[in-house]
Amino acid sequence: MLWIYNDYRKYKKKNKLVILLFLLFPTTLSAQYVDAGCQVSFKWLENQKGKLEYTKDGVTYKFIPNDSQWEIIIRNNSSEDIRINWENMQFIVDGRTSEVKYPILAKAETPFAIIKSQAETSQKIGVTTYTANKASSRIYNKKDIRKGRNSSITIILPISIGKHPQFFTSFDFIIKKAN
Repeated sequence: MLWIYNDYRKYKKKNKLVILLFLLFPTTLSAQYVDAGCQVSFKWLENQKGKLEYTKDGVTYKFIPNDSQWEIIIRNNSSEDIRINWENMQFIVDGRTSEVKYPILAKAETPFAIIKSQAETSQKIGVTTYTANKASSRIYNKKDIRKGRNSSITIILPISIGKHPQFFTSFDFIIKKAN
């Protein structure tokens, strides 16, 4: 990057700030959502400072993490209705499938959420993870993260847009000690 900056200076004396911002751009993307000393970030997608948000095909997915439950907010910016199958959603913690709990979803409610155009829905999700014959309702342990242990989380959402068949959208997160 320094070579690009120096080469650019030879030919153009204008817009040095643009090149300087280009050099600093990766550091501005490095800060993600921080939860009590634990940094939560997308593993493969581009991260934005202070939020976990991703937009694709007119659908915006926003994640608000916590060690005991996550909130998923889905906004429909497309012109077609969206259906989300909460019952078939997968929440994988450190490679282990977890039992998903929905504090808000009552037994009588349908597992499908239909989001009309220009509307949004949110769902709080808790999990029960099973390790060494004991159950835990913590998604990740803040003390272990602060000691340097990383954790990975994968969320798989079954979704269909309009009359298209259902597909699975996967989000991978890495949780590590905040700098």
